[in-house]
Amino acid sequence: MEIELATIVASKQEIPWLDYGLESILDKTNNNINATIYLARYTDHMFEECCKLAEKYSVDFEPKGDNAPTSYINDTKHIGFDINNADCVMSLQPDVVFTKKDVFDQVMDHVSQKFDSKYCIMVSSDKPDDIQPMGITIHTKLGWEKIGCEDENFYPMCGCEHDYTRRSYLEYGFDPEDRDKYHSYISGRPENTPEWASRFCSHDLLHLDKDWNHDIRLAGRTGVKNKLLDYALHIFGMCVLDDSHEIYYAQKWGGIFPAEQFIYPFNDDNNSRKISWSDSRNPYGYYPILKEYII
Repeated sequence: MEIELATIVASKQEIPWLDYGLESILDKTNNNINATIYLARYTDHMFEECCKLAEKYSVDFEPKGDNAPTSYINDTKHIGFDINNADCVMSLQPDVVFTKKDVFDQVMDHVSQKFDSKYCIMVSSDKPDDIQPMGITIHTKLGWEKIGCEDENFYPMCGCEHDYTRRSYLEYGFDPEDRDKYHSYISGRPENTPEWASRFCSHDLLHLDKDWNHDIRLAGRTGVKNKLLDYALHIFGMCVLDDSHEIYYAQKWGGIFPAEQFIYPFNDDNNSRKISWSDSRNPYGYYPILKEYII
């Protein structure tokens, strides 16, 4: 199987986690994996450590530094599907580890049966509270054909998952007035997986950045509550980024989830629900890219 894989590093504590994660995937796989490490936030230390990882596992390294993960995923989809003719494109959270080295190929053999019928496939642990965002998202050729890219106006990334859900729900042909059905999909629980997606729960997957993980071998620094995060970045995210996402989303869909009113972006049927690669940097032409307004 040809797999295009992207993983995005935004903090220094993710780098040793990613080391374990890549080893658990690449050490024994029989799949052909073209992997790229994207460095979202640049420091000299993070650059040097990511270089070591890239060399250790013979993977590509892109030191971006512009904190735009949505665009990295779009780049990977384009490279994987349009250039390398990959069977799928995989987005791997840097804190995801398979606890057994022979598990990854088994997971891929199972989920590959859904490639022709689903837009995307999520792989998570089997913990009952393991909900969105998932540890691994697998994008299929069908999803690339029907939905295309993520909307890069959701900078750096938060909000694009709701937008993808909205576009998928409508493109799949569901009734936009069926609010109960629409609302049920946002919980992220396996029993509410939407029809355009599939969910695989692995007992052997460990999502380190979830709050139920308190592994003393990792110095207790697992889970969101224990995450090392600069206070200024935290306030910036809460007071600037979240508000920007909501304003843009409401403008695009005529309301905040689950009270959207529009069935086409910006209530204009000339705007496709699919975002093509050629339009990905500014998908609607005359609408602002939030990244350009955030210093």
